[in-house]
Amino acid sequence: MKTQSSLITKTMLALLFLLFSNTGLALANGFTAHEIAGTVWQGTLDGKPGEGSLFYRLEFQADGTVSVMRQSGGFNKTEIQNWQIAGNQVEIRSNPGDEITDFDQATLTYTDAEQMRFESDGSFCNFHKWYEYRAYLHVLFVLLGLMLLNEICRHYKYSNYLFWFILPIALIPLFASYGVTYWFKWVKLYSVVGAAALFTLIRFTRIGDYKWARFGAAAFLALNIAEAVTQDFSMGNLPNILNAIGGILSIITLAGWMHIQADNSKQRDMIWPAMTTFWIIAYDIWNIVFVYLNFPGSATAQAMVLIAATLPSLFIKKGTWLQARAFTLAGSFMYYFCCPFMYESNVVPLPRNDELMLLAGLASFVANGAYAYLFFRKSKEQRLVSAIA
Repeated sequence: MKTQSSLITKTMLALLFLLFSNTGLALANGFTAHEIAGTVWQGTLDGKPGEGSLFYRLEFQADGTVSVMRQSGGFNKTEIQNWQIAGNQVEIRSNPGDEITDFDQATLTYTDAEQMRFESDGSFCNFHKWYEYRAYLHVLFVLLGLMLLNEICRHYKYSNYLFWFILPIALIPLFASYGVTYWFKWVKLYSVVGAAALFTLIRFTRIGDYKWARFGAAAFLALNIAEAVTQDFSMGNLPNILNAIGGILSIITLAGWMHIQADNSKQRDMIWPAMTTFWIIAYDIWNIVFVYLNFPGSATAQAMVLIAATLPSLFIKKGTWLQARAFTLAGSFMYYFCCPFMYESNVVPLPRNDELMLLAGLASFVANGAYAYLFFRKSKEQRLVSAIA
């Protein structure tokens, strides 16, 4: 494990160097047209609770046109519009008949060479200059970093108390300093940190002997899914409804929570013996589809968060998926709150249109439906065997 951790750590340090190696110098008086032409900028604007988020991608051309892409809920459009420099702002104007009019009355104000501030109708977000190679390196950094975090928490007992009890309180001033005002993100942060803290107590204290603690571990997962199911239904689009049904099937096929316990290994891992590989894969499909449909700007990064929990639970220590899921999800939220600009400036957009969204919803529905069919068939067979015996 030490050799693997050392290799991952060295790789992460190299990635960090590359991620920060192309940071531009601040410009004295804003942008010039020459500096904007040929660049790509991206931004994510939080929607209202239950609405997901809006992802924008702007590709500026030297001829005064800009390709404007907007992804949100069931909306997927890319239109060619017009841009110009006005003082320290970039103005974007739609054409007659365009469906994307978000920038007509909005302001895009120079912040520095890598960032602009978007404001419209009281809402705001930051747009970041996008570098393709840096975005892909960041995806790899997130994956390896979260896998390393999971292994640290497995092998070093007191790291759990540092990560899940001390830092979430000590870092509140830093978290608050970046202006993350969307209450849903704060609730998600401390709910998953709370789950990681509970799992730590189950592993290393007598709390793990109590039925309520084991139920709480399973309830964390079920409530997390139910929350997302509610949002999918509120969106009302067919892909979202199909995915919501997949989420419901994921909840009702959870089984064996009474057997959640800390094992007798040196690591005292919290294991859930009844959780199957098929259920985990179906859950992963459901979860990435949920993010893809509702938070398109976060889909790639969240896929890495899922993989960071799934790979160790399948190939390093089976039965530890829920523990790994809590550690990696909590770690990803803490990283976001510490460095929101790192996530927001390195988005790797996924292809997205109505047909792909429908296929994604169907994939979630089919995967979770197939598992539910096998689950209930096996349960019926076991009841018949018990009745005959």
